[in-house]
Amino acid sequence: MILDLKYIIWLWSKYVKRRHIPYMELEFHYPNYLFITLGCLVVAIFFVIAITYFSIK
Repeated sequence: MILDLKYIIWLWSKYVKRRHIPYMELEFHYPNYLFITLGCLVVAIFFVIAITYFSIK
């Protein structure tokens, strides 16, 4: 991945929640299939929007 998901969660907690958690102490317990499913869903939504945009003239 371009950005590690653990890094994104660390940035979220540091700047949005304003709670500093050291990066090395951040526990990450999400299964891989969750991210594969989420990625497929985002790509599918992107393709539906692109196909809809280019088919309407």
